[in-house]
Amino acid sequence: MSKEFGTPFAYSTSAVEVITKKVKAASRAPVIIKLSPNAWNIAEMAKAAEAAGADALTAVNTISGMMIEVKSRRPILANKQGGISGPALFPIALKCVYDIYEAVKIPIIGTGGIVSGTDALAMIMVGATLLGVGSAVYYHGMEVFRKITDEMEKIMREEKINSLAEIRGVAHS
Repeated sequence: MSKEFGTPFAYSTSAVEVITKKVKAASRAPVIIKLSPNAWNIAEMAKAAEAAGADALTAVNTISGMMIEVKSRRPILANKQGGISGPALFPIALKCVYDIYEAVKIPIIGTGGIVSGTDALAMIMVGATLLGVGSAVYYHGMEVFRKITDEMEKIMREEKINSLAEIRGVAHS
């Protein structure tokens, strides 16, 4: 938690900058900062991480959500709320990557709800350099990677897309 207002450091540009600088100073490995979609100013968070020396960004982590068990009239999770991931997160992640791409020059790893080749290509079109797939593995197993890449290749052939570089960031034009 940040000292300012008791908020998580993911919502504070100064905290993101300080933490990124400290990690960079302590490590020779590339530093990749994972950003929260809960931050209303995610582009500013990205700029702070880049200014502090981050080598790349991952967008995004889970978004806060809640479910209620109607019969018990109680939240399902002991902590009352938790992180929403998977397909429900995809449109939010897509918007975050779009905003971050306009704000920084460092690579962006787009993650959050990618389950198909269409999702993967859309994430690249808003500016992702690389992709992360998590929840889809949990729900569909390791074969999801083959499914996604096969779908990507099929769409690219149909749309006469020769390379991912050709479409990276194209949604901004």
